[in-house]
Amino acid sequence: MLDHDLKLLDSFERIYQVINREVNNLQEVKLVYVEMIRQWEKEIRSYARILEDISLPSRLILEHILDLKLKSGQMAVEAESINQGFAPINYVGVEEFGVIKISTGSIELIWRDADYNYLLYPNKAELRTIDEKAVIRLSFSYSFGQKHLQKFAGVLSSPQLLYIHPTLEKFTEQE
Repeated sequence: MLDHDLKLLDSFERIYQVINREVNNLQEVKLVYVEMIRQWEKEIRSYARILEDISLPSRLILEHILDLKLKSGQMAVEAESINQGFAPINYVGVEEFGVIKISTGSIELIWRDADYNYLLYPNKAELRTIDEKAVIRLSFSYSFGQKHLQKFAGVLSSPQLLYIHPTLEKFTEQE
């Protein structure tokens, strides 16, 4: 876990409890607003799973994608017969058992973190199954940031990291 993870997890838990109480209070109400509150509940749980349930390389990638989403950045995807150009990011989340979901453009990517290894480049990431039979390539509209990589210096010792570009590796070493 990183420095502020416990504080974030505690905050997510408090927010989740409030939202959960409200969902229970609104069980009899059949309006779209209640469904939106349920969606918030799901998102908060998903953010906690990003901190708790996935590998450091995967977390680095997901936090970068969340940053892209926040700043209206875009992502392109290439996987087997799928080839989608740069498109906005609609959803980023982690479900039970480290199952990662990303919705971008007209596609939804789903993979289980434990089944993949990661290769990191300045403006893209490559995800390879452990048996190396399948590859997912994610390209980003802007590169990984130096401050972000410094926060994830421990990624270098992750067994799921197969490769990191020398530029990114330098960023993880600088403080």
